[in-house]
This record gives sequence, structure tokens and C-alpha cells, in this order.
Amino acid sequence: MDMKWMVILLLGILAETTMGWMYHYSNTSMNWTQARQWCQSTYTDMVVIQSQKENDYLVSLLPNRKQSPYFWIGITKKQKNETWTWIGNNSTWIGEQSWAANEPNNNNSKEFCVEIYVKIGENRGKWNDEKCANLKSPVCYEAQCTATSCDRGRCQETIDNITCLCEPGFTGNKCQTAVTCPPLSQPSDGNLTCSGEKLTFNSTCRFKCSPGFLMTGSQDVTCRVTGVWSGPRPSCASYKQALLAVVGCAAFSAFCCICFCWMKRRKRKKVAQVRQPEEATSPSTEAQG
Repeated sequence: MDMKWMVILLLGILAETTMGWMYHYSNTSMNWTQARQWCQSTYTDMVVIQSQKENDYLVSLLPNRKQSPYFWIGITKKQKNETWTWIGNNSTWIGEQSWAANEPNNNNSKEFCVEIYVKIGENRGKWNDEKCANLKSPVCYEAQCTATSCDRGRCQETIDNITCLCEPGFTGNKCQTAVTCPPLSQPSDGNLTCSGEKLTFNSTCRFKCSPGFLMTGSQDVTCRVTGVWSGPRPSCASYKQALLAVVGCAAFSAFCCICFCWMKRRKRKKVAQVRQPEEATSPSTEAQG
């Protein structure tokens, strides 16, 4: 059986068990632009490598080649001083073990595409910057993520699984569950109304006091993305209790003010008493004596 179809068959089995993306390659040599177009028209796109583990796994599936042409991978740049960027997801991951020795060297100043070595030896799986017009074989990936993979999140693929990166306020393996806050009890001497039946993220509850009662605290609380209410629940106090609280607060403030003034006056008096003996024994007084 042709090696290409053996790889596809193997990866098809893996996809059923791990739900990760699948890799494919062609033995036909093309320039980098043509290679990407072939990947996009046949599968999803040219391969994107997100970690050293994926890099090693990909190389283990590719056939050995003693010499060039090797395989194009989906990392590139447009100018000499730009950062290497993966096509499709704009990732800039470049592992410590990625490049072959003395690479990238930008030989001839226009090596803006990258090939991966699949020859036996210490450089197997290493990268080399090349002219995009040179002819290499494409390596592609076939995505398993779909528009319905994650309800309220972004689908992220690796060689092992599919992970949903949820939007704020949502959780679950498919981001299908909205975060909820614990229920609030009706306040004494008042009532409580909430928007919506379920106390999910961004739901708001409003407290209202009965006639003759005064609210202390904010009347609205909102369910946060963490599942915690935005603040403590308010309380309802009768006007008599509120008035006593205000009077008590005023009395305490007046007491504090009196204590402060008394202590300040006492300090001034003590300073004045210290200065009197000093003035009595000043040099001018002694000279007159």
C-alpha cells in the first residue's frame, strides 16, 4: 500500500479515538504558495505546529528522505526583520529545539519560508529557512473542530483531543452551561426581584424595602463570571432605626472631635510650659543679671 494512504488510514483511526486533527502529505514538490493552496483545497490548511510534542509526532509520521526536497510547514514571514508567524492562527511559537544548527540564517536575504528535515540523524525534525520559490512537498492538517463543536467558546485542537476554550461566564466540555450564582433569600421588611428564572452570568437582582423602611446598601446586585454576586445584599431598616443610627454616628463623630481638640489643646499647653523656663534662662536674661 502507498505510504501516503497508510498514513491517512492510521490517522483516520486515531481521529475516531482521540478526536484530534489529522495530518496528510503529498509526494509532489511545489513552491510554498502552491503547497498551501493544495492543502487548503484538499484538507484544511498547511500544517501548524503548536508544541515540540506535535513537532515530534508529525516527524514520526513522515517518510524518511536522504536529501532535499523535504517538507514545507506553515510558518513564514514577509520581511527580514519580522517575527516568524504560523499561518491561520497567528501563533509565534518557536521551540528551543526547533531550528537546525546555525538556522535560520536567511541565506541570500530572502529565505522567508520553512522546511522540516526528515533525514536520519541529529537534524531530523529540525527546521531550515528556505526561499519560498523552492520546491518541497506539502504537509497539511485536517481539522476536526466544527462550528458546532463548542456552544459558547473557541475550539482548540491538538494531536490528542479537542478542547473548548469557553467565553467568560460559560463552562462545560462544550461551553454549554452558563455560570450561575447562588440563590438570594427575600430580605426582611422588603422584597426581591431578579431578571430571568435562572441566576446566570449577568443576571441582576433588585431589592426593595417595604413602606416605612429605609434601604442601606446598593439596591442592585449582579451575577459575575465567577459565580459570585457583585456585592453584599442590602438591608431594610425602619426610619426610627435609621434615625437612631444617624444620631449615634453623629454623636460618635462629635465625641471623637472633642477628644481630638482636648488632646491638641493639652499638647499646646504642655509645650508652653516647657518654653517658660527656657525663656527665663535665656542668654539675654543672664547678661542683664
